[in-house]
Amino acid sequence: MEGTVETRAQIAYLHADGIFRVRAKAGTDLTLVEAREIIQKMGSLSGGQPRPALVDATGTKSIDREARRYFAGHETAKVESAAALIIGSPLSRAIGNFFMGLNKAQIPVRLFTSEDEALEWLRGFRT
Repeated sequence: MEGTVETRAQIAYLHADGIFRVRAKAGTDLTLVEAREIIQKMGSLSGGQPRPALVDATGTKSIDREARRYFAGHETAKVESAAALIIGSPLSRAIGNFFMGLNKAQIPVRLFTSEDEALEWLRGFRT
């Protein structure tokens, strides 16, 4: 099942390989509202089956505490089986490390600078 969903802050689609591709729009400040919205919309694409997610966080400017908790929590784990965060700048690396350090995610999460390496890792989480 393929499709694309979009919020004010992010665009996501379910690729034919069963891995979500999620991209933050440039200069994005993610709040709990956007976090809930994108996960709900991604859930509608996945048919109730958690899928791995490749998240391009390079456009992310900030993520508030409530959004970080939500992304690390059980609602996200119902939709995503694992998350690979693509980082490209010192700012996105800091955001990624901050997220991982403060929030014990209920799914495996890793930071990558290479999309190919991230996808290779995510393939192990497809069902």
